[in-house]
Order: sequence, then structure tokens, then C-alpha cells
Amino acid sequence: MGKHNYIIPNNIIEKMSPRITIKKDFILIEPKEGTDFREIQRGVARLFFVEGIPEQNRIWVFREGPENLAFDDLNKLKDIIKENYPAGAKINKTAIVVKSGLQTSLAESFTKIAVDLPQKFKVFSNLADAEVWVKQP
Repeated sequence: MGKHNYIIPNNIIEKMSPRITIKKDFILIEPKEGTDFREIQRGVARLFFVEGIPEQNRIWVFREGPENLAFDDLNKLKDIIKENYPAGAKINKTAIVVKSGLQTSLAESFTKIAVDLPQKFKVFSNLADAEVWVKQP
């Protein structure tokens, strides 16, 4: 493992934020209002380490609210994903749905930083378009 070791117990409380919903064709991740580095970090850890979460494309939906995510945090998020991405995983797309201008800037910046990760990231302003994209082969 790399410099980050995140251990998430199997008996994690499923109602903790962010809310994760397993849909037929994708996994929907819904953090609380705004953007928060620790909450995103917690969500990524749950997606990789909690048993029962299938390897499916993902949609993160961010709502307007307090912003607790800096541009400096984006490289940290990339490192967390890179270090914990399962070998041979089938996850190849992650949609990011945002509402505010700052969220859009952060999300677009992340897609550029994460260009060398083993999955594609794309930013959307609505859930319907994100669903269409993650369902496409």
C-alpha cells in the first residue's frame, strides 16, 4: 500500500454520509449538501472496501451548500483512488453531477488531474445526462 492506509470495518453503518444507493446499472453516491473533502474520502473508502458494493460505474451527485474542498485536495483524492483502485476492476466511468460554479470548477479540475487513473471522469449539470453516459459501453 501507499502512504495512505484507510481501514473501514465491515460493519460500517450504512446510513452514514455519503448515502450510497446500488442501482441496476450504476452506483449513486450522494454526499450531504456542499462539498467536503472528508466526506468524499469516506465515500471513496466505502466504495472500495465495504463488502456487497458491486463493481459498477458510479455517479456522484453534489448539492449546493458549504464548500469544504480546496483545489489542493484534488491531488489527495486522486492519490487515494489510485492507491486503492482494485486490480482488474470493471469500474471504468465515474460521473460527477454538480450544481454551483465553484463545484463545476473543482470537478473540471479533478477530471484533468485524474486523467491517468484507470477510469474516466466526466462532469454533468444534471443526473439524467450522467445516467445516460455511465450506462453506455
